[in-house]
Amino acid sequence: MWLGQDGERPGGLRPEKTPPSHAGLGSARWAPLRALLAKNEQDAAVRSDWLDRLAQCREPVRYAHAYDRWRAALQGPDTLCFTVRALGRVLVGHGNTTAAGVGLTLHHTWGVPVLPGSALKGLTAGYVEAVYGPGPGEQNPEREPFRGLTWEGSRMARGPGDVFRRLFGAPDVDEPGRQASAGKILFHDALWVPAEAGTAPMLARDVLTVHQRRYYESSGGEWPGDFDDPNPVSFLTVAPGGRFLVALELAPDVEGGRALLERAGRYLTEALKDWGLGGKTAAGYGRFSREEASPRPARELQTPALAELKAWLEEQKAAEVPQREQFRLLEREWWERLLGLVGEERRAAGQLLKKYLKLKRREEQQRLEALLAQLHGGTPPLSGS
Repeated sequence: MWLGQDGERPGGLRPEKTPPSHAGLGSARWAPLRALLAKNEQDAAVRSDWLDRLAQCREPVRYAHAYDRWRAALQGPDTLCFTVRALGRVLVGHGNTTAAGVGLTLHHTWGVPVLPGSALKGLTAGYVEAVYGPGPGEQNPEREPFRGLTWEGSRMARGPGDVFRRLFGAPDVDEPGRQASAGKILFHDALWVPAEAGTAPMLARDVLTVHQRRYYESSGGEWPGDFDDPNPVSFLTVAPGGRFLVALELAPDVEGGRALLERAGRYLTEALKDWGLGGKTAAGYGRFSREEASPRPARELQTPALAELKAWLEEQKAAEVPQREQFRLLEREWWERLLGLVGEERRAAGQLLKKYLKLKRREEQQRLEALLAQLHGGTPPLSGS
């Protein structure tokens, strides 16, 4: 399954001392046999050297092009994209088969870390049910829409509440007027955001020390004791500070879909911040903070309409026109034109307005927020939490 013969390649050549270009292949196919056996100190040194090289892996040169294509395909009124930054180490897929003994989910094609969409959906569903849903035996009409699937032993006894059903779907449960349904929100895999010039580390070494080895190996057959020799196990995690693009997509023809999409994004953000994703979350792993959704389009997108809008805003600023008067002119001369924009151009126009207009009156702030909500595809929120 993995590369053997003490890490030697055909012809007797040993691997280069440079990191592999693909971290996934380096982890799954480049592991020296001595690193797997680790019978003595020399083998342990080989294993340590192998993990050190994997921790030095960077994203492939062409990965940034693939990422840009993926991001461009997700621009539209039925998608919600935002980036999250890892506040510490991340360990997703630690149960996967790997030469290191502790797995890590990496992209099959590019070898970069990835947060599976199934893991994001499962985390969000569990969080919504636990935080917003009713407790065991609780009768609360306000929390009832967030109730998850109810079980009696191994049998499904009751389907989930209305909000939970819309977000995540529901299986076929024998209830009058209720049928199985798919969730209205699609959770895509969260892809690694390319670092500047590929210099930031993707992976970091970690160690887990088992102190009662015989107790675990015997599945509890032997009593744990403090006299067992500690057994440190080195493995790889996602390095702190890594950024991922989270992408949620709305199913076709969903009434009030944008509000539902925004709600799913809010729940996922809360779950990533408060609960964390993956393994060892009790030790602080897997926590993420959400960043601004997309400052890049306003800076990079160049169209005649955006160029004209930016020039007009610069002229108003140079002429020192008061903000209140600027906004009145904007409403009179630009409102209809801005609402006529589509897609990414709309969002970029909203970013420009947020940058140049700093209104103080509450009434004017509300009118500007209403315009920005329309430019970003916003709709009135759903009832409830």
